[in-house]
Amino acid sequence: MDVWLSDGVHAVMIDDDIVFLDVASNAYFCLPDIGAVLAMAGRRLAVSAEGLAEDLLAAGLAAVTPSGQTLPDVAAPARTARAVIEADSDLRRRGPSLAHWRRAIIAGLAARAAERHGFADRLPPPKTLAAPAPTPALLADLVAYRAMQPWLPFDGACLFRSQMLRAYLDALGHRVDWIFGVRTWPFGAHCWLQAGDLVLDDEAERLVAYRPIMVR
Repeated sequence: MDVWLSDGVHAVMIDDDIVFLDVASNAYFCLPDIGAVLAMAGRRLAVSAEGLAEDLLAAGLAAVTPSGQTLPDVAAPARTARAVIEADSDLRRRGPSLAHWRRAIIAGLAARAAERHGFADRLPPPKTLAAPAPTPALLADLVAYRAMQPWLPFDGACLFRSQMLRAYLDALGHRVDWIFGVRTWPFGAHCWLQAGDLVLDDEAERLVAYRPIMVR
């Protein structure tokens, strides 16, 4: 029986396990060792085990009709912005302007205010196309952000940090991917920003352990 992921639900197969993310409840669900009776193609789930499709429907994880959402084809994380910046002496010499400070403070205040809302309300609308490769202007604005970061009165977990940096870059006209990924055994969830294959706020080597489950 074929069913489709419900609107607001995302999933990824990792070997024979499937992990679901329900955005509305900000909850992850993992069904281990399910690959023999469930296959995933896009948002379609081909289920061969008796009763499994009905259980997914009853749990709200699946629907009998497609929702139309798609996961953008993002590149695997291959490069780290920190390393790119450290290798470019011209980039390293660029300092933040007053406009950079203003954008960063506004982004930090917005990200802090967003913490009062649910997970779904903190997310931008779904996207269908991945962000392009980083431009020199994006890297220059990222250098300014990195220089300001130790002095900014904002900090938090990966969700807060990525949301703040995304808001800052968006205000400066840059389009980036906000990627939510998961791993299994042990289970872990994480989020980060990318432009093309360049990781902006983490280390590419660390992120290869995660599989994208949602991109915004």
